[in-house]
Amino acid sequence: MIARRPLLGLLAAPAIAHAQGGASANWPQRGITLIVPYPPGGSTDNVSRPIQQPLSALLGQNVVLENRGGAGGSIGAAAVAQARPDGYTLLVFPTAILTISPHLMRLPYDPARDFTPVAMLGISDAVVAMHPSVPVRTIQDLVAYAKAHPGRLRFSSAGNGTITQMIGEIFASSVGIRLEHVPYRGSAPAHTALLAGEVELQFDPVATPSVKDGRVIGLATAGATRSPELPDLPTLRELGMYGPGGLSFFGLAGPAGLPPEIVARLAAALEQVLALPEVARAMAPVGLRPAFETGEAFARRIAQDRAIFGEAVRRTGARVE
Repeated sequence: MIARRPLLGLLAAPAIAHAQGGASANWPQRGITLIVPYPPGGSTDNVSRPIQQPLSALLGQNVVLENRGGAGGSIGAAAVAQARPDGYTLLVFPTAILTISPHLMRLPYDPARDFTPVAMLGISDAVVAMHPSVPVRTIQDLVAYAKAHPGRLRFSSAGNGTITQMIGEIFASSVGIRLEHVPYRGSAPAHTALLAGEVELQFDPVATPSVKDGRVIGLATAGATRSPELPDLPTLRELGMYGPGGLSFFGLAGPAGLPPEIVARLAAALEQVLALPEVARAMAPVGLRPAFETGEAFARRIAQDRAIFGEAVRRTGARVE
């Protein structure tokens, strides 16, 4: 499962930089940019913002978030892949960037070779959210309605090749229904479309607050376990309505060739940041939970999920619209 090493203490991480030696021993000496490859307000953004200030304090340099959306996240990811591997330009990525996108679209980078995975930041409890105008109140109702009205239901996603597309595609394939995929430029505009009734469904943790306040109907969640924020909703997995698929996670990566001492310093700092109660509190309302994993375990997870989602793409016939 998700590994967690003992915390190093808030004063320990700065010492790591000086203990490693080499050209990167004094990193960081200036501000660090975390590129979020989607617009503000989406799940990747919601993972990034709670860690921004604590990470700045721990590293002793300003950490800046830059939202650079478009093309299913590949524009922002390409900017990091092409950056110097000096630790000053990093990518906050959702599962899809390194595991799903390569199976669905031609990319300006190689997900397996052009990045250095640093650490997992969190996992999501994606919620299956329905517009209240549709006479559906349970996931079983949804399946029955979709079979009775083929092609009637549309679901929004954060863009082509995202996990929010694949959850919908895998679910539909698993229960034998057809849903029309409508991609947007991020989770926030995709959710705005759901609230406005432009689409009927969304598979995304960003819908959690709207489910809680009754603006949309929650039918299920797509996490490995029930969401602490929506404990009454069953998971698709416990209902047998979701085929094989990887964990929906968020991580931090740098360009290929990022020095090991910088990776170690970042991972040590992130482990401490993700253990802060205020970080968990900030993520929880939008269906996210801090989770830390680094090193070979994290790299192996990415490689395994790339294979899992590749098979899911072939099985479901998912495609870029």
